Amino acid sequence: MRVSRITQLHVDNKSQGDTDSSEAVGDGGGSSYESSASLIKGIVSSLTSMTNSAMQNASPTLAEGPVKSNAPTSPEELLRRIRDDYTQNNYLWTGKLDTSAFVSDCTFTDPTLSFVGVDKFVSNVGNLVPIVEYLLGNEQLSRSELLNIALNEEGGYIETRWNMVGELNRLFWRPKIDVIGKTKFWYKDVIQQGEKENAVQVYFYDEMWEIPAGRALLQLVTKAGTIANTSERKD
Repeated sequence: MRVSRITQLHVDNKSQGDTDSSEAVGDGGGSSYESSASLIKGIVSSLTSMTNSAMQNASPTLAEGPVKSNAPTSPEELLRRIRDDYTQNNYLWTGKLDTSAFVSDCTFTDPTLSFVGVDKFVSNVGNLVPIVEYLLGNEQLSRSELLNIALNEEGGYIETRWNMVGELNRLFWRPKIDVIGKTKFWYKDVIQQGEKENAVQVYFYDEMWEIPAGRALLQLVTKAGTIANTSERKD
């Protein structure tokens, strides 16, 4: 099916060797929730539950981004807000998503976890943020690099390609998280009572990585640079 209109913004001109944004993440050994091993998903799910339980009585950390008076009313506005979550809020590390751009029962999926609800996202990230901040030691050691963002109006989604980089210097072996991935933000029109315009909000957040989930997690327990951020491809 031909795409009637695609709005695309190249945020960062990388080297010519970078993977094209149209290339499927799963090619060459990437990972999605469906392709990841059950053991990996089970480990991450258990660790998330343990973290939430341990942090239950701690002071909550605000995980959402700047408060917006209204939800976005066009796909173009939604794209701008998603772009800002990467470029201004460093959301891959801080969790500061503009939650007004998501329906309350949005499904969030990455190669290791899948759950429903913006409140659940805020809770999960809010409990994890203090741990991440401690391990980083300095917020300047983490970044969410937006490599590309594109709007596919006929398909009903916005797709991003990004690089999540962070140096966990509080750990004595000084590991470095360096993962390249893509996220599709599937959106729909939502009727807003009492408002002149309907909202355009994300109902499905689908994140994939360009390396297997197990290899990405191994970056936590190996020295920086040991595991590449993308799978090697053979011509």
